[in-house]
Amino acid sequence: MINIKPQTGITVPPGKRLKLISEHNGGFVILISHEGLSGRAVFILSVIIFWLLMIMAWAFMLAQYGVAWSLLSLPFWALGIITLLAFLKMIRLHQSVEIKGGKVLIQKTYSGVTSYADLNVKEITSVSMVEGTYKTLAGISRKGVYPAFITKGEAYGIGELCSREEKQWLVNTLKSVLE
Repeated sequence: MINIKPQTGITVPPGKRLKLISEHNGGFVILISHEGLSGRAVFILSVIIFWLLMIMAWAFMLAQYGVAWSLLSLPFWALGIITLLAFLKMIRLHQSVEIKGGKVLIQKTYSGVTSYADLNVKEITSVSMVEGTYKTLAGISRKGVYPAFITKGEAYGIGELCSREEKQWLVNTLKSVLE
């Protein structure tokens, strides 16, 4: 995998998460937009809100016996709020892969913090699906399969939260471009 092929006829799969931006100097960028409030995200958010409402009702019932008793609900409040904050961070996660001039730049922005990985195209041995751990919308670490650049024995993952079809499109497109 040494040369970057010119991008002819690459089409983005259906859906609104992946965007392909071609540049005039032979490079291109794949943008993986944030999840937003999808059906899955709305369900998770409703479960978190239900949890917090039940803890509020429980704390109110305990407060009738004394304010000290309502302190028993503090760990459950903390769990609900931490889960809500992790969820809000995950729905704003967005990524990009830029291939230009013999370099691959992977950027992931999570909660306002951007992580970078700058890879040399000549050092990339393959682009394939790997199994690993990543964070879900609920903020829970989960094992799964996602696309990754393999270089020097390390895997640099992208598109962890994409659908199966989008992940396969990423692998196929990046393989064809980097061959």
